Amino acid sequence: MTTTSARLIAVKIKSANKNIFRALLSLASANLLIRVIGLLNQIIVSARFGQDMHMDAYYVASLIPTTVAPMLASAMEASVIPVYAHLRQKGTNEQASRLFSTLLNLLIILSILLTAAMLLFQVPLLSILAPGIRVSAPATFTIARSLAPFIFPILGLMVLNSFMECLLNADGKFGWPAYAGMLVPLTTATCVLVGGNSIGVLMLCIGSVIGQLLQLGVIIYRAHKAHIVYHPVMDLHIPELKPILAAAWPAFFAGLISMMSPLVDTFFGSYQHEGTIAALNNALKLNSVPTGVIFSAVGRAALPYLSNQAAIKDMKAFKGTLRLYLWIVGLATLALTFMMTFGAWIIVALIFEHGRFNAQDTNQTAWILAGLSIGMFPTAIGFIVSRAFSALGRTRILMGVSLFSMIANAAFDAIFGRLWGGFGIAFATSLYYFCTMIILIVTLRIMIGKLQLLTPPKELREIVRKISRGQYHRQWGKWKNTVGTNMGITYALRKQMLRVGFAVSVFALGTAGAISNATLTVRIAFGSILVLSLFRYQYLLLIAWACINVFIGSSLPLFNGNNLLSGLTLPTLLLLFYVPTKEAFKRMPSLPFWLAYFIWILLSLNISPVPLQQFMTLWTTQLDFFAVSVLVIILIDNRQKLLLFIDAMIAPAIFIALYGLWGFTTHQHGVVDTTTGYFRISSIFMDTPPTLGLYLSVLIPIVIYRLFTLRGLIKICAGIAVLLLLLLALGLTFNRGTLLAVAVGLVITVLFLPSNKIKGLAIGGGTAIIGLIFLATTLANIPLLSRFANSDISSLNGRTYLWQAIIDHFDPAQLMGNGMESSNVLLTNLKVGFGGGIIATAAHNIYLESMYEHGIIGLTLMLLGFASIGYLLLRKYKGAGYEQKMLIAGAFGTFISIVIQGYESNDIWNQAVGIYFFIFVALPFCRYWDKEKPFVTTDALGNAADASSLRNTDTPANEQEALATV
Repeated sequence: MTTTSARLIAVKIKSANKNIFRALLSLASANLLIRVIGLLNQIIVSARFGQDMHMDAYYVASLIPTTVAPMLASAMEASVIPVYAHLRQKGTNEQASRLFSTLLNLLIILSILLTAAMLLFQVPLLSILAPGIRVSAPATFTIARSLAPFIFPILGLMVLNSFMECLLNADGKFGWPAYAGMLVPLTTATCVLVGGNSIGVLMLCIGSVIGQLLQLGVIIYRAHKAHIVYHPVMDLHIPELKPILAAAWPAFFAGLISMMSPLVDTFFGSYQHEGTIAALNNALKLNSVPTGVIFSAVGRAALPYLSNQAAIKDMKAFKGTLRLYLWIVGLATLALTFMMTFGAWIIVALIFEHGRFNAQDTNQTAWILAGLSIGMFPTAIGFIVSRAFSALGRTRILMGVSLFSMIANAAFDAIFGRLWGGFGIAFATSLYYFCTMIILIVTLRIMIGKLQLLTPPKELREIVRKISRGQYHRQWGKWKNTVGTNMGITYALRKQMLRVGFAVSVFALGTAGAISNATLTVRIAFGSILVLSLFRYQYLLLIAWACINVFIGSSLPLFNGNNLLSGLTLPTLLLLFYVPTKEAFKRMPSLPFWLAYFIWILLSLNISPVPLQQFMTLWTTQLDFFAVSVLVIILIDNRQKLLLFIDAMIAPAIFIALYGLWGFTTHQHGVVDTTTGYFRISSIFMDTPPTLGLYLSVLIPIVIYRLFTLRGLIKICAGIAVLLLLLLALGLTFNRGTLLAVAVGLVITVLFLPSNKIKGLAIGGGTAIIGLIFLATTLANIPLLSRFANSDISSLNGRTYLWQAIIDHFDPAQLMGNGMESSNVLLTNLKVGFGGGIIATAAHNIYLESMYEHGIIGLTLMLLGFASIGYLLLRKYKGAGYEQKMLIAGAFGTFISIVIQGYESNDIWNQAVGIYFFIFVALPFCRYWDKEKPFVTTDALGNAADASSLRNTDTPANEQEALATV
């Protein structure tokens, strides 16, 4: 190899760790999603079927395909990836396509032959796997035989899925193949819920086959998009086939390191009492969640880069990469070992003890989980080190280690299983993993020299150093120097002092008038300071709207009766004559329609049935929607202001959600649904859960956008926790219309995300989060979707009767309508209801309400306002930058959600809620986006290129940054 070639290769792998982390994000998040959904599936299965002989039979029948397929996958991963990756780089597309087609055809033939052989010899195979149940539990063995023809075909599908996933991973495509795996447990759980009672455990087999077929379809589609071409050929003479086959068969036996253990454990578990095999599998499911997420993802992500380092014989980099990820995985698994060993009983009870899964099953499974958790650390280390052997091409060594592991596992199971039963079998598994780890590490050290595994990697030492020292002292020093240079009384400071003096004078004059009306005068005095301050510090006014507005008029007495709304409204409306409102109109042309709509409402002053003071209060609060939108567009002119303003909106939402959850536990601050008896939280919004639901439906997309802008693991974890909190609070409102509208809005948001990778990440993460929420609510026995089955759903909880009354009393000839609040007065007088009860005194439909109160013209202006918002967001999206597109996606999804909710709720005109919707849809039009600097990157030739030139590429620079962040 020439020096120039070596340098070029070194340049390509210089960022190996960075690439591994990027791949690791996709794989770890996908593994987490699959494991969480798999755990949900296991909860449903255990609750439906318990832990009896039927589940023992299913696990015995499914053990052969679910063990052989991963072994074949391990062999393909170790043998195909290095050769195929090298051919993609050095050879032609035609050569790569020919190799792919040949391997695929060979695997199809092999899968068919294996499946046929398994079906032909199913009785001997089942007898070998579980000899104990054939003798002591013949009924269980009979059930296993009946399930075998339905579960054995899964072998071929799993092998094909693993092969296609390996090829896509070798080509750098990690996201789609990994996320497609969630279809299997999701489909299985669905089948069990649908037909589990009538068909029994057979639905587990049917669901698994259907799920594997769906996964294969998704992976084939992604391979087509990656330009992996299939030809109906099988060329057994291509030179790349020989090294693949040479490396595959020892790697196949190497897969026994992790996959032979379930076979041996089932063999000895069959001699234990009924339910032991099911308990072993349930414990393995729980144990596989952290192991699959952590060291499986690390091993798969690191293998291609370890292979490249081994190919150029850069052993120093090879050892450094291996040591780094061994330390990362080791530290993580040590913490998990302690937590899962001592918390096994709590974990199993919380997750599985439902339905037919009783306390005895919990105790049995918990002991086995504790025994398996002891060996989590050596399992992780052994898995990663075995990948190092695969990268070095020394897979024959793994075959010998696998043989020892199988013998050691059987010996330990025979000894400890007889002594301690199911726990003894689990402990024996952990013990042989310790032995395997030691053998692998010693062998690798002999091959490549000292590994220095006890020396912490420099990357971890650097992280510890930064955490211990931090960057705060430097930031404090910069702030101190900045303040120190401005201690003189400058012109700006004198100007500021004059303003403070004027404010104090106003306060003094107001105090002097306290003799006549002390309370009113003091309020005016304090209010004058507040108004002048907010008029001067306009951005602070926006922050006040974001933080305080939602609490005004709530059930919290601190924010009522203090004229806070007046203190915010007055400077806001005055600023309309100061800021360039015309510019805001140009940036967001929908604002003139809303201004015209609010002016039209004002014209109905004389015909409105409500008193003048109440009318003006309601009208000015609605005009605030327009005014705050203008201020948002004009004042948000840099990124810091944008993010701080968004954080100011999220902060009260966190309190409101927590307050609602506390109310749910104490049955306060909410209402009890009369038809279901469930408690619906309303938090600070009196006894109106729909108002809380609409408020959260606006804030949740804002939180999602903010999550994409976070940097740092702790911040991202905190952002995810906030999102989970708001989603849970939304679910506990049990408001059907809001839940459906939010779901539709989030789907629209995902569709408008700026890249397929971000879409996949959003779908995967969203599914995982929803799964976590449903898991939590299932464990807490909270039926989130119960109200969808109520008998009143046909009339939308009686709303259709209210709408019919509005339509019956509507007069199209009244162009001005009947005035503000006239629909409420009408329904109050009509007392619409049935069974002696009144349904409601509000229209619960902003369109019919606007038509009745403001006439056809008013309705038309409102519809034009909504339609123009949607049109402008779509038009803005076309020429927007990457981050702006993410914001627009959230705003447009929220717009769709609000439009849908308008059919069943009029809370959009609630001052505490609706203003946040207008703020959100105004943010994409603010000044900041004009000043946003493009992200500068380089093209393939090394020339500078900004983000705008990359918008149509597959992986823009901003997208890479966003993916790395999430």
